[in-house]
Order: sequence, then C-alpha cells, then structure tokens
Amino acid sequence: MHADGIVLVGNSLGAAVALAADSPRIRARALVSPAGFVRLTVDPTLALASATWLLRPTPEHTRRMIRLFVAPGTEPPETEVEWMALMATCCRTTLAPPPLPARLLARRTETPCVIGVGEHDRFLPPRRLAPAVHRTMDLDLRVFAGVGHLTTPADLADVVSLIAEVADAPAN
Repeated sequence: MHADGIVLVGNSLGAAVALAADSPRIRARALVSPAGFVRLTVDPTLALASATWLLRPTPEHTRRMIRLFVAPGTEPPETEVEWMALMATCCRTTLAPPPLPARLLARRTETPCVIGVGEHDRFLPPRRLAPAVHRTMDLDLRVFAGVGHLTTPADLADVVSLIAEVADAPAN
C-alpha cells in the first residue's frame, strides 16, 4: 500500500505515539488528550481505582476506574469497560509515560497539528496541558466542553471537527 498526505490521529498514549512517529508521508496530526507533553496527573482517587483494576480487573472495578476517565455524570461505554477489563487481564500497561524529548517536539512544529483535550480531563487538565503545548509547539489547545480524558460516542462531533481542521487544510 502506498499512501501520502496522511493525517495521523492519536488519543492519549496513542497521541504520544503519533507525535513520536516520523515519516515524510505524514501531512498533519490531530491529537486528543495527548500524552507526551507533560507527566500525567494521577490523584489518589485515580491511583486507588487503577490499582484495584490492575489487581482485580472485574467489570465493576473497571467501570469504577473508567468513570474517572469520562466527564462527571457520564457512564463509560460498555465496550470500553469490556476492553479495559480484558487489557488488565491479558497485558500490563505502562500507565503514565514520561514527556517526549523537547527536541522531538520541536521538530513536530514543522508539520500542521491540532490538539484537543476535555475540560474534565483528570490526567491532562487543560490548565497544565495548554502551557506545555504552547511552549513546545506554539499551538493553542482546543478544550472540549463537557468531555473527560476518554471521549465517548457523544463526543464524536468534537473529535471529527478537530481532525477536519488539519484534514481540510492545504498541505505545506
């Protein structure tokens, strides 16, 4: 397969992977709640829920943890609960990756990029992420109203709009 003009899309740890990826075929990046800029915030409630999930990845422990990933009052999608329970049963997560090297982030300014985060993101609160994104990439952070770290099907329009900003832009 041969493809050029790729818009690379990543969420959370996948966004850090998208930032680290280097190819002349990448035309732009759209990142949602991206790891790689700052250390993730893990408060005691989140740490306890994560430890419980890792030790006993039942659907209820998983649901309790993922409720902290979505906006307040939002129930996590059942497919996410099932997937994360399976992940904890079969794999070991790296949990919170460190920020990417400054020189790598500086090189990424050469390619169009848009970055969005939920206003209720507990891992990457906009007040912490926005200054890092501005300092390293000279970009303004888009903040999705009523969204947590994990976007849900109800947030699809926000994500599509973010991607469209770079997908519809002329290539450099």
